[in-house]
Amino acid sequence: MVEKVREATDRAHFRRGRRRLAEQEKKEDVERDKVPTDFTGYKDREYGRDFTEEELTDLFKAADEEGEAPPPFFRSPRFQKIIAGVLALMVCAQVMALVPQVFSLAAVRFLTVSAQLSQSAEIQEYKESVVVIRSGGSKGTGFFVSEDGLVVTNRHVVDESKTPLVHLSDGSVYQGRVLWSDDEVDLALVDIDAEGVPALPLAATYDGAEDVPVYIIGNPLFFNGIANEGVTRGLLPDRDPPMLAIDAPVYRGNSGSPVITEEGEVIGVVYATSSMERDGKKLRIGLAVPIDWVHRRMAEPPAP
Repeated sequence: MVEKVREATDRAHFRRGRRRLAEQEKKEDVERDKVPTDFTGYKDREYGRDFTEEELTDLFKAADEEGEAPPPFFRSPRFQKIIAGVLALMVCAQVMALVPQVFSLAAVRFLTVSAQLSQSAEIQEYKESVVVIRSGGSKGTGFFVSEDGLVVTNRHVVDESKTPLVHLSDGSVYQGRVLWSDDEVDLALVDIDAEGVPALPLAATYDGAEDVPVYIIGNPLFFNGIANEGVTRGLLPDRDPPMLAIDAPVYRGNSGSPVITEEGEVIGVVYATSSMERDGKKLRIGLAVPIDWVHRRMAEPPAP
């Protein structure tokens, strides 16, 4: 019982103490907000005299009317929006400056041509025979030459890999096996465990004829399944062995692409780009291994 009384007493003292503290704080707030009425002691430092009551009243009134000072201009929302806009324009300008380094006008044009050619049923059929070959961090092209999964490509596309990945046009992926590779003419034959794949027919030979219309289907730059057209420029005698020159858009990733005639036969395998003089002008060309070398190497027994 005594303990309960003590607890009640303590609570009463506590409540009274809280009331006194609240009253004291309220009184201090009132005093702080109150406009001074005793103006003695306020000195005018410039002239070394006391301010008059009227002068001080005017000064306090002017201070109340002024309110808070405006924020600096560089903190205003308008200024910050302007700065954000300028920074955005600078970033866009830098991005646009990089575009010509990645995509030339010619590269953009070949995408348009590819879209037009791909409307053809024949081109769509050819595309089904073309594959993407990945070896390490590189990407190239290959194409089926038999329905049981033999793929012709370049030696530099498979590089040192014995088991490159082969991506088909239907999205399926196989682990290939390099049957042979030839450094002399930059060719390689890869086998995948597949049956009934669409193969491209090979021409018996390429006789070096010029101005033969051809199609190039491959995986240039960042794209896959790109079709383009051009013409042959004959065999280059300064190459050993002589190589097929083609006047057509060829870019990195086109290595291993088939050179297909309008009759649907492969006459060469793209492996590089070069240039040649024609009619007094320097012409950028693609280089391809003539189909004769594919027949020759496929006729040889694979190395043990």
